[in-house]
Amino acid sequence: MSLQEILPTINQLSHQDKLRLIHFLLLEVAREDGCTLELNDDEVTKQALLKQLTSTEAVVWSPQADSASVQALSDLLAEAQSIANA
Repeated sequence: MSLQEILPTINQLSHQDKLRLIHFLLLEVAREDGCTLELNDDEVTKQALLKQLTSTEAVVWSPQADSASVQALSDLLAEAQSIANA
């Protein structure tokens, strides 16, 4: 079944059911990636999850770290200010 086939059904879900679907999908994707996000009160399980999370690499991009982006944003702000002052 494709995403396009199930989207109309998803749109008909209640807000609460959409949240349940998000939760289900998050757990499924994590499971497929070898992570377990479902926590028990077991401290060992919590520590295992924390270990998985700390070993996961994440790339965070910010326009502040890219000089071309900073210049583009600065130019847009200057242009918007000149239009507002005109």
